[in-house]
Amino acid sequence: MPKKHNRIQYSKPNIPVHPSLSSSTGPTHHGAHAHAPESSTSVNDLIQRLRRSQAPSTVERNHSDSNPHPSVHPSLKSILQVPDTPAPRPRPQAAAARRRQRGPAGPPPPRSWLVDSIHAPRSLRAASASAESVHDVSRRLDRLPGLYLPDERSLMHQTLKSMADNWAWHMEYDQYYLATLPELLKQALLAYIAVYSPQPTTRAALELLFLDDTTLEDATGCEAITHLDLSGAATLKDLSKIFEKQSPALTSAGPAAPIPDTWDTLAPSPFTTPTTRFPALTHLSLAHPPSPSWRPLLSTLPHLRSLTHLSLAHWPAPSLTPNAKTATLASPAGTVRYGASDMYSASDGDWSEAAGILRRLGRGTLCLKWLDLDGCVAWIRALAWTDADGAGGVDWTGAWRGLEAVRCAQGWLPRGLDGDRDGAVLHVGDEGRDGAEWDVEGERSRYREKVTREAWVEREVEVRRVETLVGAKRRGRAGRVVFEKTEVEEWVDRMLGERSRGGGDVG
Repeated sequence: MPKKHNRIQYSKPNIPVHPSLSSSTGPTHHGAHAHAPESSTSVNDLIQRLRRSQAPSTVERNHSDSNPHPSVHPSLKSILQVPDTPAPRPRPQAAAARRRQRGPAGPPPPRSWLVDSIHAPRSLRAASASAESVHDVSRRLDRLPGLYLPDERSLMHQTLKSMADNWAWHMEYDQYYLATLPELLKQALLAYIAVYSPQPTTRAALELLFLDDTTLEDATGCEAITHLDLSGAATLKDLSKIFEKQSPALTSAGPAAPIPDTWDTLAPSPFTTPTTRFPALTHLSLAHPPSPSWRPLLSTLPHLRSLTHLSLAHWPAPSLTPNAKTATLASPAGTVRYGASDMYSASDGDWSEAAGILRRLGRGTLCLKWLDLDGCVAWIRALAWTDADGAGGVDWTGAWRGLEAVRCAQGWLPRGLDGDRDGAVLHVGDEGRDGAEWDVEGERSRYREKVTREAWVEREVEVRRVETLVGAKRRGRAGRVVFEKTEVEEWVDRMLGERSRGGGDVG
């Protein structure tokens, strides 16, 4: 029998037609249903036709519901007394976005966690720093006494400050004009660079600033420079090269020197004696060194014979091996320390190495009259140190017999040194007295201020003790050494005197 093939029947989708396109008579079909009456339409067809006819009216009703009030021009609303159109309701997504912007769940962290953390915002760290100290007086323009400085309200002050702030740009584009500045302005410009410039003073900047007329036309040179402020300079390793004046080399050109008749006659030497580049220099500041080292300073002493004022503010303790504090050597006698001092020398009162370096410094600066040791209170006891026999230490009656003043401030002022007494520490029992809530953060802040103030006062007591010891060494042999004080330090001295007489406490 022949195989039957099943033909696949594809059903045509029933696409509804708009009522306006449908005619009163149905479509013409071939067969028995060609003349079927219209009344034979099923109920489902009528329902679909009704839904299609009502669809446009639903859209219009929704549109009219969304705008219940007709729009009126804003200038007519006040005349017609039409209320303002209400704002649309927020979308559900906006509320979810606001929830996502909220912080983590739970109470906020205590303020002390943020202040003491290394990841605290800059504003909180600045507020914490201002709470610890009133004013940082470590960097200032008048570091060297007698230096010419223009008035802060003058145009010269603003010009020098702008040049220091943009010193790298001036080094690049004004390099042939900087050497022609008057020597008085060069001295002031270096002081402004030390305070306001983001880049430290380099050797290249000094070489360019102090060119002479043999190298550049109209250059003023450095023969009359008396004040040199190198605070924060990154040139300590090349310090001797900066101050040393290069000797001219022997040239092969030119006529030969005549032969003397007798050997007793000395021929003129083609070389000149090495001299300093700044022959008139009397005031030098090496404060705030980024990488301090005492070796370059000691090697530069032959070029600093004429110094009368020297600033070594914020220098570390004198040591020739500062990186070998923990290094030791094995010897047949046992383990010995590598350097002359170790990490426990300060606590043990062993200032032999520091006193020896200061003694060498004094031998190289015989004309010194003023010494700035701001920020060096940690090793101020080395000035008065002596060995068991009473020898050694700084030669106050020999090399430094002309030293008249020593400035030894701490470089910062703690809070509450103006005579107030708001630093008393609260106790837990205070809460039950008046029923007030215990301010934990305020108590911690006041306690930190009190501890900082007491530590500051103790360092000042140490400075006064050193002053007394130095004065005892000089008594009857040389003049008196005056330890310069600020107004706040003088107030501390008065309070210390009152405490010694009445047994009170400062702060």
